[in-house]
Amino acid sequence: MQDVAAGAVVIAFAMAVLVALSRIPTAKYQAISPDLFPRVCALALIASGIALMMRGLLRNGPAWPPWRGVVLVVASVVVFGVVAPRLGYAIAGFLTMVIAGLAAKDAKPLKLVIFAAGMIAFSVALFSYVLKVPMPAFALRGLGV
Repeated sequence: MQDVAAGAVVIAFAMAVLVALSRIPTAKYQAISPDLFPRVCALALIASGIALMMRGLLRNGPAWPPWRGVVLVVASVVVFGVVAPRLGYAIAGFLTMVIAGLAAKDAKPLKLVIFAAGMIAFSVALFSYVLKVPMPAFALRGLGV
């Protein structure tokens, strides 16, 4: 439980850094902007936070509190709202499904990741290619990459 909470705090901090960095004007792809290194560090922190959370979920530790379902479902909606405009609906949807899926008591992280990947592949094929909905499945807006 401590690893999961610590990972969530690390991710929240990194997301706050990315939001703060969004006010700095970025350069074109060929030039290095002054916010490149902080953005890379924030993205590395997010990856580390996810790894820390997964380690906490895969270990047999103390039981989760009874309110974990509500917290994880609300957190998944917040993550979608923050991530979708910046990275696209595919990455945001994947994170949303994984985070919300962890609210179930019998959730198996590997099966959850495989299911989310399959659902996102289906949704990208349906919305982007079949229905031609004009929303970006993958975007790197606001990250400076």
